[in-house]
Amino acid sequence: MNAMAADNRNRKLMALAPDRASPQLIEVQLLQKIKIAISAGFWQPNELLPAVQTLADIFNISAHAVQQVYALLVNDSWIEFTADANYQITPKIDQPVSKLSSLSDLLRARGFKPGSVWLKREVAEPDLIEQWRLNLQVGQTVSRLSRLRTANEQVIGYECSSLPSHFLPDPLSIGNSLYAYMAEHQLIITKAIEEIDAYRCDADMALQCGFQEGQALLRLTRVGYLQNGHALELTYSYFRSDYYRYVVEFND
Repeated sequence: MNAMAADNRNRKLMALAPDRASPQLIEVQLLQKIKIAISAGFWQPNELLPAVQTLADIFNISAHAVQQVYALLVNDSWIEFTADANYQITPKIDQPVSKLSSLSDLLRARGFKPGSVWLKREVAEPDLIEQWRLNLQVGQTVSRLSRLRTANEQVIGYECSSLPSHFLPDPLSIGNSLYAYMAEHQLIITKAIEEIDAYRCDADMALQCGFQEGQALLRLTRVGYLQNGHALELTYSYFRSDYYRYVVEFND
Protein backbone atom coordinates (compact mmCIF):
# COMPACT_ATOMS: atom_id res chain seq x y z
CA MET A 1 0.00 0.00 0.00
CA ASN A 2 1.52 3.35 -1.02
CA ALA A 3 1.73 6.35 1.30
CA MET A 4 -1.34 8.10 -0.19
CA ALA A 5 -3.50 4.97 0.08
CA ALA A 6 -2.31 4.38 3.64
CA ASP A 7 -3.13 7.97 4.61
CA ASN A 8 -6.61 7.66 3.09
CA ARG A 9 -7.17 4.40 4.96
CA ASN A 10 -6.10 6.03 8.24
CA ARG A 11 -8.50 8.95 7.71
CA LYS A 12 -11.36 6.55 7.06
CA LEU A 13 -10.54 4.61 10.20
CA MET A 14 -10.36 7.76 12.31
CA ALA A 15 -13.86 8.68 11.13
CA LEU A 16 -15.04 5.64 13.11
CA ALA A 17 -13.16 6.50 16.30
CA PRO A 18 -15.42 6.62 19.41
CA ASP A 19 -15.39 9.75 21.58
CA ARG A 20 -14.31 8.80 25.09
CA ALA A 21 -15.92 11.95 26.49
CA SER A 22 -19.32 11.13 25.02
CA PRO A 23 -22.04 9.87 27.39
CA GLN A 24 -23.09 7.33 24.73
CA LEU A 25 -21.94 3.73 24.93
CA ILE A 26 -18.91 2.88 22.79
CA GLU A 27 -21.02 0.30 20.93
CA VAL A 28 -23.70 2.88 20.07
CA GLN A 29 -21.13 5.39 18.87
CA LEU A 30 -19.35 2.84 16.69
CA LEU A 31 -22.64 1.62 15.20
CA GLN A 32 -23.72 5.16 14.33
CA LYS A 33 -20.35 6.17 12.92
CA ILE A 34 -20.12 3.13 10.64
CA LYS A 35 -23.65 3.71 9.33
CA ILE A 36 -22.94 7.41 8.70
CA ALA A 37 -19.66 6.60 6.95
CA ILE A 38 -21.40 4.06 4.68
CA SER A 39 -24.35 6.36 3.92
CA ALA A 40 -21.99 9.22 3.05
CA GLY A 41 -20.00 6.99 0.71
CA PHE A 42 -16.87 7.37 2.84
CA TRP A 43 -16.73 3.57 3.03
CA GLN A 44 -17.67 2.18 -0.38
CA PRO A 45 -19.81 -0.83 -1.37
CA ASN A 46 -17.88 -4.13 -1.29
CA GLU A 47 -15.03 -2.53 0.71
CA LEU A 48 -13.70 -4.57 3.62
CA LEU A 49 -13.96 -3.30 7.19
CA PRO A 50 -11.09 -4.12 9.56
CA ALA A 51 -11.25 -7.47 11.32
CA VAL A 52 -12.86 -7.46 14.78
CA GLN A 53 -9.61 -7.73 16.72
CA THR A 54 -7.86 -5.22 14.45
CA LEU A 55 -10.50 -2.55 15.06
CA ALA A 56 -10.53 -3.33 18.76
CA ASP A 57 -6.74 -2.86 18.93
CA ILE A 58 -6.82 0.39 16.92
CA PHE A 59 -9.36 2.04 19.22
CA ASN A 60 -8.34 0.23 22.41
CA ILE A 61 -11.83 -1.17 22.98
CA SER A 62 -12.99 -4.70 23.62
CA ALA A 63 -13.29 -7.17 20.76
CA HIS A 64 -16.68 -8.13 22.22
CA ALA A 65 -17.94 -4.56 21.66
CA VAL A 66 -16.78 -4.58 18.03
CA GLN A 67 -18.29 -8.03 17.46
CA GLN A 68 -21.64 -6.85 18.84
CA VAL A 69 -21.65 -3.89 16.45
CA TYR A 70 -20.67 -5.99 13.44
CA ALA A 71 -23.37 -8.54 14.29
CA LEU A 72 -26.03 -5.80 14.37
CA LEU A 73 -24.80 -4.42 11.04
CA VAL A 74 -24.90 -7.88 9.48
CA ASN A 75 -28.41 -8.44 10.83
CA ASP A 76 -29.59 -5.18 9.21
CA SER A 77 -27.74 -5.94 5.92
CA TRP A 78 -25.34 -2.99 6.22
CA ILE A 79 -22.41 -5.41 6.00
CA GLU A 80 -22.01 -9.10 5.29
CA PHE A 81 -19.70 -11.80 6.60
CA THR A 82 -17.99 -13.27 3.54
CA ALA A 83 -16.91 -16.83 2.82
CA ASP A 84 -13.29 -15.85 3.49
CA ALA A 85 -14.20 -14.52 6.97
CA ASN A 86 -14.15 -10.80 6.17
CA TYR A 87 -16.72 -8.11 6.91
CA GLN A 88 -17.71 -6.36 3.69
CA ILE A 89 -19.87 -3.29 3.05
CA THR A 90 -23.16 -4.37 1.50
CA PRO A 91 -24.26 -2.29 -1.49
CA LYS A 92 -27.30 -0.32 -0.40
CA ILE A 93 -29.55 2.12 -2.25
CA ASP A 94 -31.45 4.60 -0.08
CA GLN A 95 -34.77 5.69 -1.60
CA PRO A 96 -36.18 8.79 0.14
CA VAL A 97 -39.96 8.56 0.24
CA SER A 98 -40.47 12.32 0.46
CA LYS A 99 -39.47 13.02 -3.16
CA LEU A 100 -39.32 11.45 -6.61
CA SER A 101 -35.83 10.37 -7.63
CA SER A 102 -34.55 8.43 -10.62
CA LEU A 103 -32.82 5.17 -9.81
CA SER A 104 -29.77 6.23 -11.83
CA ASP A 105 -29.35 9.38 -9.73
CA LEU A 106 -29.68 7.38 -6.51
CA LEU A 107 -27.08 4.89 -7.68
CA ARG A 108 -24.60 7.59 -8.65
CA ALA A 109 -25.07 9.29 -5.28
CA ARG A 110 -24.03 6.05 -3.57
CA GLY A 111 -20.95 5.56 -5.73
CA PHE A 112 -22.39 2.99 -8.14
CA LYS A 113 -22.25 3.01 -11.91
CA PRO A 114 -25.90 2.67 -13.04
CA GLY A 115 -26.89 0.66 -16.05
CA SER A 116 -29.74 -1.22 -17.69
CA VAL A 117 -30.33 -3.99 -20.18
CA TRP A 118 -33.45 -3.68 -22.30
CA LEU A 119 -35.46 -6.88 -22.55
CA LYS A 120 -38.45 -5.60 -24.51
CA ARG A 121 -39.80 -2.30 -25.89
CA GLU A 122 -43.14 -2.59 -27.63
CA VAL A 123 -46.56 -1.08 -28.31
CA ALA A 124 -49.17 -3.51 -27.04
CA GLU A 125 -52.79 -3.98 -26.06
CA PRO A 126 -53.14 -3.09 -22.38
CA ASP A 127 -54.04 -5.72 -19.83
CA LEU A 128 -56.78 -5.07 -17.28
CA ILE A 129 -54.39 -3.70 -14.66
CA GLU A 130 -52.88 -1.22 -17.13
CA GLN A 131 -56.35 -0.13 -18.24
CA TRP A 132 -57.35 0.48 -14.63
CA ARG A 133 -54.14 2.09 -13.36
CA LEU A 134 -53.65 4.34 -16.40
CA ASN A 135 -57.39 5.09 -16.81
CA LEU A 136 -57.32 4.08 -20.48
CA GLN A 137 -60.25 4.24 -22.84
CA VAL A 138 -61.34 1.39 -25.11
CA GLY A 139 -59.00 1.06 -28.07
CA GLN A 140 -56.02 2.81 -26.49
CA THR A 141 -52.67 1.04 -26.48
CA VAL A 142 -49.63 1.20 -24.20
CA SER A 143 -45.91 1.41 -24.77
CA ARG A 144 -44.43 -1.27 -22.54
CA LEU A 145 -40.77 -1.28 -21.52
CA SER A 146 -39.07 -4.04 -19.55
CA ARG A 147 -35.42 -4.14 -18.51
CA LEU A 148 -32.87 -5.30 -15.98
CA ARG A 149 -31.41 -2.63 -13.69
CA THR A 150 -27.74 -2.90 -12.81
CA ALA A 151 -25.28 -1.34 -10.37
CA ASN A 152 -21.61 -1.74 -11.26
CA GLU A 153 -22.80 -4.28 -13.87
CA GLN A 154 -24.44 -6.40 -11.14
CA VAL A 155 -28.16 -7.07 -11.74
CA ILE A 156 -30.08 -5.67 -8.78
CA GLY A 157 -33.61 -5.65 -10.14
CA TYR A 158 -36.19 -6.01 -12.88
CA GLU A 159 -38.43 -3.18 -14.03
CA CYS A 160 -41.47 -2.96 -16.30
CA SER A 161 -43.01 0.40 -17.23
CA SER A 162 -46.19 1.10 -19.20
CA LEU A 163 -47.19 4.48 -20.66
CA PRO A 164 -50.20 5.37 -22.83
CA SER A 165 -48.74 5.12 -26.33
CA HIS A 166 -49.86 8.63 -27.31
CA PHE A 167 -47.27 9.89 -24.79
CA LEU A 168 -44.63 7.49 -26.15
CA PRO A 169 -45.43 6.49 -29.76
CA ASP A 170 -42.03 4.86 -30.36
CA PRO A 171 -40.71 2.86 -27.38
CA LEU A 172 -37.41 2.27 -29.22
CA SER A 173 -36.70 6.00 -28.93
CA ILE A 174 -35.96 5.53 -25.22
CA GLY A 175 -32.22 5.50 -24.57
CA ASN A 176 -30.71 4.82 -21.17
CA SER A 177 -33.23 6.87 -19.21
CA LEU A 178 -37.01 6.94 -19.38
CA TYR A 179 -37.03 10.03 -17.15
CA ALA A 180 -34.68 11.83 -19.54
CA TYR A 181 -37.18 11.19 -22.34
CA MET A 182 -39.99 12.52 -20.17
CA ALA A 183 -38.05 15.69 -19.34
CA GLU A 184 -37.14 16.24 -23.00
CA HIS A 185 -40.81 16.01 -23.99
CA GLN A 186 -42.10 18.10 -21.06
CA LEU A 187 -43.82 15.09 -19.49
CA ILE A 188 -43.34 16.11 -15.87
CA ILE A 189 -44.63 13.89 -13.09
CA THR A 190 -45.97 16.13 -10.32
CA LYS A 191 -47.60 13.41 -8.22
CA ALA A 192 -46.92 9.72 -7.74
CA ILE A 193 -48.47 6.97 -5.68
CA GLU A 194 -46.16 4.12 -4.78
CA GLU A 195 -47.08 0.84 -3.13
CA ILE A 196 -44.45 -1.37 -1.52
CA ASP A 197 -44.78 -5.04 -0.72
CA ALA A 198 -42.78 -8.24 -0.43
CA TYR A 199 -42.49 -10.55 -3.41
CA ARG A 200 -41.01 -14.02 -3.81
CA CYS A 201 -38.96 -14.43 -6.98
CA ASP A 202 -40.66 -16.77 -9.44
CA ALA A 203 -38.97 -19.07 -11.95
CA ASP A 204 -39.23 -16.70 -14.93
CA MET A 205 -37.74 -13.75 -13.06
CA ALA A 206 -35.03 -15.94 -11.57
CA LEU A 207 -34.03 -17.00 -15.09
CA GLN A 208 -34.03 -13.43 -16.46
CA CYS A 209 -32.20 -11.81 -13.54
CA GLY A 210 -29.93 -14.56 -12.32
CA PHE A 211 -31.66 -14.53 -8.93
CA GLN A 212 -32.54 -17.55 -6.84
CA GLU A 213 -36.07 -18.86 -7.27
CA GLY A 214 -37.94 -18.08 -4.07
CA GLN A 215 -35.54 -15.23 -3.17
CA ALA A 216 -37.12 -12.35 -1.24
CA LEU A 217 -37.58 -9.24 -3.37
CA LEU A 218 -39.03 -5.80 -2.73
CA ARG A 219 -41.80 -4.93 -5.19
CA LEU A 220 -42.62 -1.29 -5.90
CA THR A 221 -45.74 -0.37 -7.84
CA ARG A 222 -45.74 3.29 -8.88
CA VAL A 223 -48.30 5.35 -10.81
CA GLY A 224 -47.09 8.79 -11.86
CA TYR A 225 -49.42 11.65 -12.80
CA LEU A 226 -49.07 14.81 -14.83
CA GLN A 227 -50.11 18.17 -13.40
CA ASN A 228 -53.48 17.90 -15.17
CA GLY A 229 -54.16 14.63 -13.35
CA HIS A 230 -53.65 12.30 -16.31
CA ALA A 231 -51.86 9.06 -15.47
CA LEU A 232 -48.55 8.95 -17.35
CA GLU A 233 -46.60 5.98 -16.06
CA LEU A 234 -47.22 2.63 -14.40
CA THR A 235 -44.00 0.97 -13.24
CA TYR A 236 -43.40 -2.30 -11.45
CA SER A 237 -39.92 -2.59 -9.95
CA TYR A 238 -38.55 -5.71 -8.29
CA PHE A 239 -35.35 -5.23 -6.29
CA ARG A 240 -33.08 -7.44 -4.26
CA SER A 241 -34.01 -6.70 -0.67
CA ASP A 242 -30.36 -6.67 0.40
CA TYR A 243 -29.65 -3.78 -2.00
CA TYR A 244 -32.68 -1.56 -1.61
CA ARG A 245 -34.31 0.17 1.34
CA TYR A 246 -36.72 3.02 1.99
CA VAL A 247 -35.94 6.02 4.13
CA VAL A 248 -38.97 7.89 5.46
CA GLU A 249 -38.67 11.35 6.99
CA PHE A 250 -41.62 13.07 8.67
CA ASN A 251 -41.70 16.83 9.22
CA ASP A 252 -44.31 18.94 10.97
